[in-house]
This record gives sequence, C-alpha cells and structure tokens, in this order.
Amino acid sequence: MKKRLLVFVVAALSFIEVMGQEAQKKDLVGYGGGRYEVFKTGGQESIDLWFKWMELHVKEDTEGILALAHDDIVIEAPEATLNGKAELKEWMSTTFTNGDLTVEHRWAVPLRFVNDDGTVNPGDWIVNDYVVNYKTNDGLTIDDSEANVYIVEGKVRYMKIFTFKKETRQTKKVTFSVDLNNSDEVFSSVSVFGSFNNWCASCDYLTDLDNDGIYTGTFDVAVGELQYKFTLDKQKVEEQFEAGAECCKTIGDYTNRVATITEDSELAAVCFNSCTSCK
Repeated sequence: MKKRLLVFVVAALSFIEVMGQEAQKKDLVGYGGGRYEVFKTGGQESIDLWFKWMELHVKEDTEGILALAHDDIVIEAPEATLNGKAELKEWMSTTFTNGDLTVEHRWAVPLRFVNDDGTVNPGDWIVNDYVVNYKTNDGLTIDDSEANVYIVEGKVRYMKIFTFKKETRQTKKVTFSVDLNNSDEVFSSVSVFGSFNNWCASCDYLTDLDNDGIYTGTFDVAVGELQYKFTLDKQKVEEQFEAGAECCKTIGDYTNRVATITEDSELAAVCFNSCTSCK
C-alpha cells in the first residue's frame, strides 16, 4: 500500500510540474532566434524610462539623455548610426537647435526574451510607435516613426529607428484667444493643444498680460486643417463639445474646434467651452 501511495505521489507531482510548465509556456508569445513562444511581458519601468528619454529630447537636455545612455549605446537611425556616448553627444550638439520639438506617443509594448534553457534576459525590448514634430527653416517637419529599444539596468543600450513617413509643411503664425471671464473653473495656467503640437497640453501656453480675462498666444501652425481645444492646468480641465457643434469637427469619439489655415491668422476670441464670444 505504501509503495502504491509513493508511486501515486510521484506521478501527481510529475503531473503538477508538467502542468506548471505548460501554464508557464502559455504565457510566452512571439518568434525569435528560430523558436516560437520566446517573449514574455517586460516591466512598466522600462516604458517609463523610454518616455523620460523622449521627454528629455523635447527639453533638449543633453546631460539628462547621456545619464540614461549606456556607455556602449548604439543608435541606428535612417540618417546616421551612432556608436557610444561621444558620438551621441556630438549628434545632439549639432541637432538640438531650440526647434520646439514635440512627441506624440501612440503605443509601446515591453518584451523580455526567454533563452533556450528557460532563463530570461535581464533587459527589456520596447517596441513602440510615435510621431515627432520639429521646426526647420522650411516649416514644420513631421516624422512618423517606430523604434525598437533595448533597455538594461536602467540604461538605453540599443535603438533602431524606422521612419515610415516624413513630410514638411509650410507654417503660418496663428493667434489663439480664449475668454475665461464667464468660467467658474479655478486654474493656474491656460494652454491650447491640437493637431499642430501633437495634442501637447503643456507645450503652448496662453497669457493674459492686460488682465482682461482673455488669454492669447501666437504659434506656428501648419497650413491646412487645424483641430484644437483650449485646456486648463495641463489638461486637468479641457473643453468638451457635443458632436455637431458648429465650430467643431467630430472624428470617432472626439469633437474638436476646427479651422483652415492658409495665411497668418488671428482667430476670434471665444468663450471657454463655447463656439461664440462671451459678449
């Protein structure tokens, strides 16, 4: 009886081990190194580091970027390949020109590679898609790109950038104005965000220098259709419009103010959350 019990226990433990391995295997996806099911989900901290890396580029913070770069960093981009921190620093010294760069993060996924023996590589691959806007002498350049980024031990070790679409649009000076005299909102800052700045609520602030309750600002906007909204305190409060509002355009779940820009323009002052003036 004891022998049969021992055999049963060993069989049960073997079954549990196999089932555990199968369950673990089901958590793996993808293809790599000639094998299927080789990636597992990476860490959110790597996504946070990637966002910080791009934020530092927006700020043109050379020292901050170098602090996040591995000593042996390699960056393969369409226009150049950089090897090591020295080349990265040199590239930044010639590229950063206070160009009002903005970044729109579309999506990003962290993945971690699992070796043949079941061990997991220490670093994360961040596969991501983003759009970069930056000013040039010719106007506003828009890069629609994807990057494969390898992050290990809190440093960016490798990056390969693929640019799917790159275009330069002529820009015009556009003055935005929003009247907050009738608003009950309590706020410390007012900004405008839209298609011209990748919907960045902390990029283009408006000011009220004469204290009349109307906040204004002038910015470079690409020629063509402009969609935008006014927002308070970095999008803590943003305008909300019903589909069909006369000053707006609705695409899917989003209804935004709309204008067509063909020349330097001064848009009429409007009430916050309204298509008309406050008067």
